[in-house]
Amino acid sequence: MSNTQKPCLIIVMGTSGCGKSSAGLAVAQELGLAFVDGDDLHPAANVAKMSRGEPLNDEDRIPWLHTIRRAAILLTSPTGLSALSHPSPAEGSAPLASEGVSGDLHHVLSKVHPSTLENGAKMLKRERKGVVVGCSALRVCYRDLLRGKEAKMREGLEVPAAEDQELETYFIYLHGTRPLLLNRMTSRPGHFFKASMLDSQLATLEPPSPETEEGVAVIRLGQGEGEAQERGMKPVCDDAVDAARKWVGEA
Repeated sequence: MSNTQKPCLIIVMGTSGCGKSSAGLAVAQELGLAFVDGDDLHPAANVAKMSRGEPLNDEDRIPWLHTIRRAAILLTSPTGLSALSHPSPAEGSAPLASEGVSGDLHHVLSKVHPSTLENGAKMLKRERKGVVVGCSALRVCYRDLLRGKEAKMREGLEVPAAEDQELETYFIYLHGTRPLLLNRMTSRPGHFFKASMLDSQLATLEPPSPETEEGVAVIRLGQGEGEAQERGMKPVCDDAVDAARKWVGEA
């Protein structure tokens, strides 16, 4: 199977405040793909840990990143596409469990954004199937796991390549300067955010580049001197759609 025919996983990535959900949803809606917020796929143990205010470590992230990749494989499978094409009668809900729909697939279907639940019919008609996921994917090793490649998390912690290689992974990196990102976060109504949290993410970030990693598009959030001025989400979303269109084609 050629890369152009393999189903694909498109990760819209970046730090908090960059607009992953907005851009990812725009890509999915415009191109007829399913969209899932990666945070909704955290294992229960991770959710419990975060609810206690404890930061996740690499051991915690490994099963989460594997789950994201597995979710894309399930949703682009014949059974997943069929389930997406026949959502349940209840508005905004996932397709009901039925014959041929595994528990894992039903769980993933419940995490698909309601506005993209019916895109299975569109995906069935396109040559290349795909799923869009919003995920920070800050480090190279995290992105390698999402690609299904062998990943060295740190000294003494290596993860072998995935057995299933019938999925191509691409990344749309939403790049913003610290002042711009901080302004976006602090200006959100009713949203509490500490600058130290953003600084921690920026310190962890290993920015992807088309020159160093395959299947990467970089979309800039700012413009003007020092990229300090907001471009606005519409042009950012339009650029993200154009980048994804090169990988999956028209809807």
